[in-house]
Amino acid sequence: MSNISPAGVVKVAVTVDDFVLWDGVPMPDGITPLDITKSIAATLTDHGVTGVYGFSHTHRLDSDPGLMAAWEAWVEAGHHLGNHTHLHAPLRWMSGDQYCADIDKAEGLIGNLIAMAPERYFRYAMDMAGETESKRGEVEDHLRASGYRNAPITAWFSDFTWIVPYYRAVMSKDEDATRFLRETYVSSAVGQLAAHAQLARRMFGQDIPLIWLIHGTAIATDTLGTILDAFVEGGVEFVSLREAMSHPAHFAMPPCNSEFLRNHLQRYAIAAGIPEPHLDAELFGRVITAAPVEGYDTVTVFEERMLKPLAQRAGAAYDWTW
Repeated sequence: MSNISPAGVVKVAVTVDDFVLWDGVPMPDGITPLDITKSIAATLTDHGVTGVYGFSHTHRLDSDPGLMAAWEAWVEAGHHLGNHTHLHAPLRWMSGDQYCADIDKAEGLIGNLIAMAPERYFRYAMDMAGETESKRGEVEDHLRASGYRNAPITAWFSDFTWIVPYYRAVMSKDEDATRFLRETYVSSAVGQLAAHAQLARRMFGQDIPLIWLIHGTAIATDTLGTILDAFVEGGVEFVSLREAMSHPAHFAMPPCNSEFLRNHLQRYAIAAGIPEPHLDAELFGRVITAAPVEGYDTVTVFEERMLKPLAQRAGAAYDWTW
């Protein structure tokens, strides 16, 4: 395997979002958010990746307070928690005041666990930091007043793409599709890390410590160890979020824009007029259509079961572009 960067070692801070997944997203029978949380936490520790920050929105605690066991298990495993809002709505769907109140609501639910971390970090839902500088500035002021720093994402691989197809493959016992989805999940994690590292070198003239995201999903529990091994083979050195956050790329803020699902590094690229890395369109199509099951079309599940109800909870008109 070739190195992630031809320049040598790439430092990566692993972060995990939403180990308690969003309302409406299907999970294979017999797998619970607590199972996923414990599995991912253990895999990280087994690979020597400790003190990892998890950012999981808290809305599902409203209907199932017992899910607090997942947040507690994450901390008990030696990892840390940050604030990821309560509803997990993008800032563009809320006013600044509403979004700040949503941050405070999450703080009220898990603030005692967040306080156990060495630093207080926040992550915007979907890493979407708003479409206007004035609104984002209002939120940033509130974060500073609350003792938080925004911990952005500078490497991801659109791993949400695999959630529904993997559910279909596992539930239908489609072994070929399951194998295909696992293999492409791992290869995409590696390939997109290399692509983000390449973009960072073009933007900043050198490799930077990247803040990498993976979500707490069933397919992540089955493949994370393989991904971490592949990263090490490709010359990755795992570092703390604190170390990665020391780079100016992570405490500066790229200009706001109207694009959906663009991470912090991609927003820098948009501002500079540089092409951003994305999953290959042909691969994306093969993944979202793998192991078809009636009533579980990937885009329809996300829109009808997750995004539209989320917009309603946020009091927003549904506005989304894939």
